[in-house]
Amino acid sequence: MISLDHVEKIRKLDRENVYESICFYPQQIKHAEELASDIQVPDHYKKDYKAMLMCGMGGSGLGARFIESVYGLKLGYPIERINGYEIPEWVDNETLVICSSFSGTTEETIHNAKECIERGAKWMAIGSGGTLIEMAEKHNVPYFKINPIYNPSKHPRLAIGYSIIGQLFLANSVGAIKFGNGDIKNIVDICEAVIKACNIEVSTLRNPAKKIAQKLFNRGVLFTSSEHMEGASHTIKNQLNENAKNFSHSFEIPEMNHHLMEGLMYPEINREYLAFFFIESDLYHKRIKERFNITKDIISKYEIPVVTWKSKSKSKLVEAFELIQFGGFVNYYLGALNQVNQGPIPWVDYMKERLGQDLGEWK
Repeated sequence: MISLDHVEKIRKLDRENVYESICFYPQQIKHAEELASDIQVPDHYKKDYKAMLMCGMGGSGLGARFIESVYGLKLGYPIERINGYEIPEWVDNETLVICSSFSGTTEETIHNAKECIERGAKWMAIGSGGTLIEMAEKHNVPYFKINPIYNPSKHPRLAIGYSIIGQLFLANSVGAIKFGNGDIKNIVDICEAVIKACNIEVSTLRNPAKKIAQKLFNRGVLFTSSEHMEGASHTIKNQLNENAKNFSHSFEIPEMNHHLMEGLMYPEINREYLAFFFIESDLYHKRIKERFNITKDIISKYEIPVVTWKSKSKSKLVEAFELIQFGGFVNYYLGALNQVNQGPIPWVDYMKERLGQDLGEWK
């Protein structure tokens, strides 16, 4: 197993600057705040909506899950997301829709935008250019254009600072949520604190992200979260799949308590193959916190390893960003242990090529 303190060897594996993109999350967030000043919103977009729909695939869909988890229960109307071609029948001119595609060429999201135009929905766009932004300009709808200079890897999944912040500012611009400059400062501060504690120069002995990566090595990772942390948990699960090339899945408490507790019995190799990554929070409902303790007790009886991470933040929004920054480092170090170049996603690209799709690369 490669030593996580062998910095030169690890960086040599990283031929597409994945590490730099992870360390640039605070710069992405601050840059996204600057770019948000260019958002132009027609007066007829500033209205009360009956529902909000968020569309996006893969890395471009991560922001939707994040916003749904953190803000979903605070809205006066339902928020849903679509990861596919068709939008629901209920979408109409009383629905706010945000279409996200980093490249601006994602097949499913372009189809979503076209359906929004046909239905007369109030849709908005976020992307770095391409067809989606061209459509937004043609139809005079608000959009957030990403200029991802702080994503040297050029991969959508690592533009998460731009994606989430951009969509938050779009939703804020029409009064759908409340989000502002004070939030940005708090988010940046916590991300920078995580970088200070977990960057590659910090030895394994003092680096919590390296320690957790070592415990997860050579195992399938089951992320376990709840409430406002579910979107952030999905984000780092997605990145673990793509960056570290490592199997992972995400489960949520309390739902998993009603079925997964029985499903861990077989195959017997589970205790050798799986590991749980529990994401705890003082901000969870008190019964959720009780469930976390009982769930860990049950898993220990199966003799399946458990690692636990707990936020130091005091707000749900900041806490979720803290997890994304910390999880980015855990994933990077696990990828290093797997000794892979974390940038390329050959099988995702193979699927797109077989379907005749654009690879969705930012030039």
